Amino acid sequence: MNVAILLLLAAVASPVPAAGPALTREAAPGLTAVSPAALSAGTRFLSSDLLEGRGTGTRGHDIAALWVSTQMQAIGLEPAAAEGRWEQAVPLRAWRVEPDTATLVVHGPGQPPLRLIRGQDFVPMSDGEHADVEMDGALAFVGYGISAPEYGYDDLKGIDLDGKIAVVLWDAPSSDRPNFFPPAPRAVYADRKGKMRRLAARGAAGVILVYTPEAEDSLAWEDFVRNARGEGMGWVENGRLGDGVEGLPARAVVSLRGLEKLAVAAGVAGGARGILEKAEAGRLAAQDWPVKVRMRTAAEIRVARSSNVLGILRGSDPLLAKETVIVTAHLDHLGIGEPVDGDAIYNGASDNAVGVAVLLEVARAFAAMPRRPARSVLFAVVTGEEMGLVGSAFLATHPVVDPGGIVADLNIDGAPTAFPFTTAVARGAEHSTLGSAVQRAAHALGVDLVPDPAPRASVFVRSDQFSFVRQGVPSLYVTPGRPLAEDAAERERRRAWSRARYHTPKDEWDGGWLWDDTARFARLQFLLALLVADGAARPTWEKGDFFERFVPAARPARR
Repeated sequence: MNVAILLLLAAVASPVPAAGPALTREAAPGLTAVSPAALSAGTRFLSSDLLEGRGTGTRGHDIAALWVSTQMQAIGLEPAAAEGRWEQAVPLRAWRVEPDTATLVVHGPGQPPLRLIRGQDFVPMSDGEHADVEMDGALAFVGYGISAPEYGYDDLKGIDLDGKIAVVLWDAPSSDRPNFFPPAPRAVYADRKGKMRRLAARGAAGVILVYTPEAEDSLAWEDFVRNARGEGMGWVENGRLGDGVEGLPARAVVSLRGLEKLAVAAGVAGGARGILEKAEAGRLAAQDWPVKVRMRTAAEIRVARSSNVLGILRGSDPLLAKETVIVTAHLDHLGIGEPVDGDAIYNGASDNAVGVAVLLEVARAFAAMPRRPARSVLFAVVTGEEMGLVGSAFLATHPVVDPGGIVADLNIDGAPTAFPFTTAVARGAEHSTLGSAVQRAAHALGVDLVPDPAPRASVFVRSDQFSFVRQGVPSLYVTPGRPLAEDAAERERRRAWSRARYHTPKDEWDGGWLWDDTARFARLQFLLALLVADGAARPTWEKGDFFERFVPAARPARR
């Protein structure tokens, strides 16, 4: 068992205030207001074929957004966007790579050109800024493309990247040590945009990302290829992508088969396997490869739009009402895509129609309370999560409330559906004082908190809460857990269920799902939000925590 899991077990096992019965008595009106039937009905509507998968910027998403705003209005929330509107417009740019025109050719002295095969060896990518890119550049291998001085680690040491195309491994170094790339810092350093910004700052003109076996553990290469044929999106400000990476127009992702071809052409000892073995042993070193690559990519770029749906419950305390707890859930899914068994609608029932239904029930629970919480609660149903946290990033950088008064983000992405809900994973609990709030809420409902079953996956930075973390806001992402005593057969059954549905047209509403368990999950989210909104002190990052670095200098963490 690694150190990260031991630390989380210690946090979960720490003394919990014996306030469970008192808490549930005080919150009884809200807890009672949560309806399993409403959760089922909301999920059913949002994942209907009529909404065509709620793709960002589509008519189906617009219909879903209108429906969510009517629910917020009926609950009694106030519209929170500009000019008294429910919807915060998110200006977007969309792009789709034209795969048939893309080429990636390796060439060098004394060897014939080697053309890599689209779909098998590589996938072309676009920066969202240039419709046509053609580049011929020397290759430079730079490991994971990471510079982390606090760990004495620098993949870019001693390499000149000016005008070159960098070959970069997916992810980041792995470790079981708390002082060398523990899960949360590792995930932040693995961020591909962060890598590309570092490369662009060093003068690189292009990047080839290597889809490693660890990446395949999360999403098979064939599924990655299929997803890459869809549109990419980003929010726009002053004619540029607000969260884009400038100066790196030539981009592609290669499979291990593609890496093998590059490595053999460059004369790298051991080929792709040798590179991965060095990565595993921590012996990577940046080096120029004595070959060049000619890359060509064409993309169709268009203007698009979508919206976040925002409703607010004003706080009751004259002073604390100026502070805001944000509860987020993403409305979008993948829309219409490549057919699977004749079905092309990616309904997204569990990702994230059910999460939006849970958010609405949390809002309904607050509205049923005889007294509003001390702090204001902003319910934000955001767009573009599947496009790279686009809607939440726009909201976090263009907040509709005082940014200095945002005390926490509580994100809902998924919920219990087909399996009983007895345990939960509080992702991010160890990083901030929100950990004590989720312990109290779980204890009150008899839900066991269990450690993250896959800490290296660092799910905490892979959903909308991370947009607020990047602005220095303590955040939490609670998901269903698996019982510690779960046997191998049951664990495999859960995995098989997820693999069959995740990001496929098979993720559809099922009336036989365990809606009482979904309601229990919604009640946990409500109690957590209530504790934060009524807490005497605003949440803070734990002293010395890695994520403290994101707190703006003008807004130091409050103790």
